[in-house]
Amino acid sequence: MARTIAEIKQGMTDRFMAEEAVRERYGLTSGDTFESKFSKVSIEGLLLYVVAFGIWVVEKLMDEHRTAVEGMLAERLPHTARWYRNLVLGWVPEWAEEAPVKWCSVDDRHSRLRIKVAAGEAGARRTVDAAAVAGLEAYLAEEKDAGLRIEIVNENRNRLKMEVTVWYDAGVLLPSEGAVERVLQEAVSNMEFDGLLSRNGLEDAVQGIAGVRLVRTDVLETSYDGGSWKPFGVQRRAESGYWVMGDEDLTVHYELWRRGVTI
Repeated sequence: MARTIAEIKQGMTDRFMAEEAVRERYGLTSGDTFESKFSKVSIEGLLLYVVAFGIWVVEKLMDEHRTAVEGMLAERLPHTARWYRNLVLGWVPEWAEEAPVKWCSVDDRHSRLRIKVAAGEAGARRTVDAAAVAGLEAYLAEEKDAGLRIEIVNENRNRLKMEVTVWYDAGVLLPSEGAVERVLQEAVSNMEFDGLLSRNGLEDAVQGIAGVRLVRTDVLETSYDGGSWKPFGVQRRAESGYWVMGDEDLTVHYELWRRGVTI
C-alpha cells in the first residue's frame, strides 16, 4: 500500500538529519528537527518534497498495477465461484448468436453451487428461456468439478410493495413531478443483481432528494412466485435475484414540512 507523501518525506528528512556530514555542514545539534531548521519553501524542503512526491506516484502506480493483476488472476483462476459466473455469462448455445444469460450470481455452499440467472436488461430483467437453461445445465455438467452439485435458480422476479410518507419543502419539491416514486422505482429495479436490498437503503435514497425533510416507511412487503404478501423485514436478497415494484405496489403520501414534525 502506497505511503502518503508526508510519510515518505518524513523518512527522508529523518535520514537527512541523521547524516553526520549534514549535521556538520549546517551546524545542527542533537535536538534539532528538519521542520525547526528548514522552512517548507527552503531549497532543501522543496527538493525533498519533489522527490517524495515522485516516490509516492511510483508507489500508487504499483498499487494500481497489483490490483489490476490480482483482478485478472481472480477472473481467470479456474473453478472458483467467479470463474463459474464468467462461464455462465459467456456461454453461447449453438442455436443462438449471443449469451442467453445476462445476469448471474454464484453462491458456493459446501460442494454445491447455487447459480441464479436472469435475462433482459437492468430494470427489465426476466427469466431465461427453458431451452437455454437445459442447455446450460448440460454445458456445466461437462465443465464442473467431479462431485460438485449445481443448482440453477431461474425464477420469476420478486415483487415489492411499499407505502411511505414523505414530509417535503414546498419551495423545493413538487409532488406532482413524482420524484420520490421515480427514485424508489429506480432503486429497486436497477439494483445489483442478487444484491442485498435494505429498508434503510430505500429510505436513504428518498432522503437524498432535494426538498425531502423526513421519510417514514409505513408498509414494506414482498411476494415471491405469486404467493401472499409477507413483511420484508430489515434487509434481504430476492430469491430470484431481482425485484420489481409496479406502480400499483407503490404509494407515496406527501405532507408539507412544518417545524416540530416527528415520526
